[in-house]
Amino acid sequence: MASRNSPHPTSSPAEATTDRRQDILNAALACAAEGGVDAVTIDGVRARCGASVGSIYHHFGNRDGIVAALFFDIFHDQSRSVQAQLDAAQGVEAGVLALVTGYLDWVVAQPERARFLFQSRGAVAAGPRTPDLAEAARRRNQALVAWFEPHRQSGALRNLPCELMPSLVMGPVQSYCRAWLSGNAGQGGLPSPTTYRAELADAAWRSVRA
Repeated sequence: MASRNSPHPTSSPAEATTDRRQDILNAALACAAEGGVDAVTIDGVRARCGASVGSIYHHFGNRDGIVAALFFDIFHDQSRSVQAQLDAAQGVEAGVLALVTGYLDWVVAQPERARFLFQSRGAVAAGPRTPDLAEAARRRNQALVAWFEPHRQSGALRNLPCELMPSLVMGPVQSYCRAWLSGNAGQGGLPSPTTYRAELADAAWRSVRA
């Protein structure tokens, strides 16, 4: 048994740096949840997490760097989550359904993060990390196309260009989720996407099945 006088374990410098970075991003997300992406400011983030201005600039360069870093962290988390659902699916129909329901479930579970993705994409696309956004989108789309192609060749899917299939499958659920996130359920907004989970998944499968 450790002595009562034993020193408490401390975080390494690398862990402390990671924690501080995440604290800043968490504060930025809280600012955005309260007032939209425009509410993400250096002063607002500093006030929420207690980080010094110097620390914020050290990690992210400027306010736009915070927005872009948070966007990409969320984007990659979403991509990994949906890909995991796809990888676990057995068969082509199950895979198509997993793409839709995996995306929908992630949005419903993390609406603030999902809303930030939609709200901040334009700012990131217009900023210095435009090439990074294009590459991230290309890689995600390329992974989907690579999954669809063998099933198209086997005849399980319609003989359509595979670059079209992600839009056919994901377009409706993304559109509904975006509309839901932009509204207010308490003021006549759209029902939760879970209300139409089965319908959206079925429509996606019917759009590409052979």
